[in-house]
Amino acid sequence: MTTVADLVAAFESFAPVRWAEPWDNTGLLVGNPAAPLAKILVTIDLSMEVLAEAVAEGVTAVVAYHPPIFKGLKRLGPGELAFEAVRAGVAVYSPHTALDVAFGGTNDHLAALAGIPAAGPLRVTVPGSPALGVGRVGDGEPRSVASVIAAVKGATGLDRLLVASTHSMQDARMVTRAAVCAGAGGGLLDDVLASDAELYLTGELSHHDALRAARAGVTVVATLHSNGERLALPWLAAELARRIPVAVIVSASDRDPFAIR
Repeated sequence: MTTVADLVAAFESFAPVRWAEPWDNTGLLVGNPAAPLAKILVTIDLSMEVLAEAVAEGVTAVVAYHPPIFKGLKRLGPGELAFEAVRAGVAVYSPHTALDVAFGGTNDHLAALAGIPAAGPLRVTVPGSPALGVGRVGDGEPRSVASVIAAVKGATGLDRLLVASTHSMQDARMVTRAAVCAGAGGGLLDDVLASDAELYLTGELSHHDALRAARAGVTVVATLHSNGERLALPWLAAELARRIPVAVIVSASDRDPFAIR
């Protein structure tokens, strides 16, 4: 019988918990490892809408990239996601920053869009493994900022992106070295500036970080927090389906809470 423990073992084979950042909360957050595993749904965020979708689809485990339990819980009752997941018999696993480190994970999808498919980690975070870390940075063929923007729009389905630059002809600017970071990119900005990257593709930066990057000559392209992360979900579903003999689906109701209009 396939169980939730098989889901945990699958992640340990390509995005183990030990690769996650020390501040993160990853792994099996809700559920019994011995419970039967019949169907998996992958999502960026576990919302009530996503949980309802999982129940309607007969899912027994949700893989939520962002951990729905992050800080310490003082109460747990009706209306809380974890409580409702337990009540519905749905286990919840979160890979989060371990998936950012993983080969083929969130950051590698962004690196391909930025034109640096053979990039290395922007910051090494796994001791003894110089090829394992968060973010990506590398060189590629010369391409215009406009072409990177078009590639990101095409992949995400977004009509607009946030772009910060001091270059008057930013769309025509040619870049060869780029850096990427899935989600919030401010924590890696020092690494970006030290890397001599000319373009930084990320989910979001604060106002002052965007100004700082632009002043340093780096063109920032931001998708909003989760739009870039969501690109890895089909790959993640396929990776899990290769390792576990159950159906794996991508959530149809998962979306970034913000919309660019």
